[in-house]
Amino acid sequence: MTRLPLPALDGRTPLGFLAALGVLRLLTERCATPAKLGWSTVDCTAVVTGTRGGIDELVDDLTAVVRSIPPDGVLPGLPTDLPPPGEAPDRLRLPRLKLAEYAGTVWQDAGADGERWMASLVTDLSLDDQGRADISLYTAPSGKQSMRTMLEKPLRIVQKHPEVLREALVSWRRHAGVSGEYLDHRVLYAAADAPDGTSRERGVPGATWLALMAYPLLRTTVTDGKPVTTGWQYPTGRERDRRLTYPLWSTPVGTDTVIALLDHPVLTGADPGVPPAAARALSVFLVCAAARRRIPGRTFAGALAPIPPATPTPGRRRRTPNTAGTAAGPWR
Repeated sequence: MTRLPLPALDGRTPLGFLAALGVLRLLTERCATPAKLGWSTVDCTAVVTGTRGGIDELVDDLTAVVRSIPPDGVLPGLPTDLPPPGEAPDRLRLPRLKLAEYAGTVWQDAGADGERWMASLVTDLSLDDQGRADISLYTAPSGKQSMRTMLEKPLRIVQKHPEVLREALVSWRRHAGVSGEYLDHRVLYAAADAPDGTSRERGVPGATWLALMAYPLLRTTVTDGKPVTTGWQYPTGRERDRRLTYPLWSTPVGTDTVIALLDHPVLTGADPGVPPAAARALSVFLVCAAARRRIPGRTFAGALAPIPPATPTPGRRRRTPNTAGTAAGPWR
């Protein structure tokens, strides 16, 4: 079995983990490739099997998926108006009855794949304080951001600069003006840390787009009256303490098994670090966790940041570009 390491996708970071899931889903569902995903027990980076070649061929396959998206669309293989175009107010965050009506048209026009995207992004099983359907916990709308612009902005960068797909897999570079959809706490650069002395967001666009492509694997529903998306838990029962908890496993598995692992009861209440014995029987060698980190002066949910483990973890190593990345100038 051919093993293809993806050295930039470090599973200990939420963005690296989600981007690897996105690679797996695109290969399986859009490229008809019998791919499987595991993680290196040495450095916790992604390893895929079942691909048709090396990094070059993988980048070609992902680039072909990007090119298949129409100029006015944002999702491969789906109608161009899903999600509905426009900035906030988000036309996907609707009151319960209106969302049900819209979901009926999506099912008719986009089929099961469209339903999976809908089921990931929103749920009508609970409502926010404005009476609208609750949204995925992987999303953190800021300013005028909508579900549409969340998917659109990273895609447009990848379409214009396809080389960022290789960067996403091999060695991250950070680009000014890229928010990373707040899946990555390192996007927040203070002026003192920035190469040009300017405080601005610096994200990894290729990895961000790949992470967004994982969302149909991550269903949003409700538990105890609170919204919950696959992988998220409420350890104390309080909304402010919710966190993302996910495993790294060594045996390569497909998308169905990935979903089962993320939802497995052995992870309920698990702390980051060495997994419980029952999880190790599933080849899980590390439990990771992350939570939203509030940004001073901002009112949105915040950036997703890893929670340090309380126990020693495998794969300790020096800081490398796959998690921090080198900085690049703004897109022109």
